[in-house]
Amino acid sequence: MLNSKENLILQLGSADETTRRFAAEDLGDCGDETAVEPLVGALSDPSPAVREAALDALTRIGGEAVVLAVLPALRSENVPLRNVACCLLGQLGQTAVAHLSPLLADGDKDVRLLAIDTLANIGSCSAEAAIIRALNETDVNIAAAAAAALGEIGAQSAVGPLIATLKSDGWVRCAAAKSLGQIGGPEALRTLAGLVEDQDPMVAYIAEKALAEASDEDNVRYGTLLEGTRS
Repeated sequence: MLNSKENLILQLGSADETTRRFAAEDLGDCGDETAVEPLVGALSDPSPAVREAALDALTRIGGEAVVLAVLPALRSENVPLRNVACCLLGQLGQTAVAHLSPLLADGDKDVRLLAIDTLANIGSCSAEAAIIRALNETDVNIAAAAAAALGEIGAQSAVGPLIATLKSDGWVRCAAAKSLGQIGGPEALRTLAGLVEDQDPMVAYIAEKALAEASDEDNVRYGTLLEGTRS
């Protein structure tokens, strides 16, 4: 005889949308890891309401079991599923970092890009070393995503590697300049001040904008670096 949890899992396959949605919600209340795989399957449900209920349930269950179950979705050709997987992994936060960081060396560049974007959303400094290595990617989109991610994380130790990327592709340089502004500090601001006359007008614009948006504390502490750099 089936127990209540097994019945709920069966109900995820019901033809009735409401039944599936309530089943997903109740499985989240159970908090049982045996419900994880069926709920991950429900992330591909044709009903947005069911997908949302499954996402919420998996977030509430949490833990490494959910991370491991949802990671394969990053390789799916189903774009909405990949997006939901990234959202879920982002909500799981630090639990997901240890499993996402190795994906920055994955053979699939789309997986690498999704991993970087998700790590940026999590904002954990423990992912910083892996993201810094990704600055050396030959794929411009991935290198630029890594540069942008370091700005979201905001660790001062990323300033040197970001400055080093200013010799690379223009798109990467733009991302690095923006991140230097987000991180702040004397070295970052000094570098940005030198970029406002850059030959690449977009890099120069981003550098000037980053300086203008520097925190009040930076303006007070490092204001002499900024003289003559703003219109």
